[in-house]
Amino acid sequence: MVIDFRVRAPFAAYKDSFFTPACLEHLNSESMLRVDAPVSPSALQYSMPMLMQEADEAGIDKMVVPVRKATDGRNEDLEELIARYPDRIVGLAGVDGHDINAAIAETECFVVNGSCTGIVMEPGQDKTPWFVNSAWAFPLYDYCQEHRIPLVFTFGGIMTRSLRYYAPELIDDVAAAFPRLNIALMHGGWPYVTEVCQIALNRRNVYLAPDFYMLRSPGMSDYAMAANYLLRERVIFSSAYPIMPLNGAKEGYLSQLREEVRPLVMGENAARFLGL
Repeated sequence: MVIDFRVRAPFAAYKDSFFTPACLEHLNSESMLRVDAPVSPSALQYSMPMLMQEADEAGIDKMVVPVRKATDGRNEDLEELIARYPDRIVGLAGVDGHDINAAIAETECFVVNGSCTGIVMEPGQDKTPWFVNSAWAFPLYDYCQEHRIPLVFTFGGIMTRSLRYYAPELIDDVAAAFPRLNIALMHGGWPYVTEVCQIALNRRNVYLAPDFYMLRSPGMSDYAMAANYLLRERVIFSSAYPIMPLNGAKEGYLSQLREEVRPLVMGENAARFLGL
């Protein structure tokens, strides 16, 4: 099984963010990301059927779709998407950490009693950024740990007001305080590549999903080294679609992985993290 761990799919939750004409034009030009990959036709046409066809052609069995609260994404829309593609879409409900009681209530609604598999939080990209080791967030982490709910952070990358929100010590504090809580880092903690690899090695509940930072950035060879050896059980394939097309990302990962670790990185690690 091949699982793409980060797909911002063309559905209602992203219609007014990734799939606006301005954003697509930005992705389709020589942008600041410079991933040298064409924008998928499914993104240009804002078409879920075309994305499913793209996944079939790329040999991707499941796609993990998060909701972004900072751009007013709705978890209700994600549940509708899961209902349309229950065997192919794995949902991560978006949760804003500033109102912990509301965050726990949403987690209960959309994960414990709903169709989503886990939650996603974006501390450096929320409308008011926050630090993941803030004590007021701990009740939510405790709730997720007790209910075996996987927690994904967008943690790393360029879209943040300050690099201090991605300091590796922050995530180490949370992983140490909640050792039974599965934590995955979208964007893989970039640019702190060596540091997050050390954390993932010490804290066996931490997984890294470096997406295009394993393919098109400084530090990519370190992610590949970790995936091939020390962290073969905790590095996860992800495309960050629509920033990269599914097949381009998949082939890029496969080109860097030893044959014996490919099943782990391309699917088994994500399945274990998500409890599939």
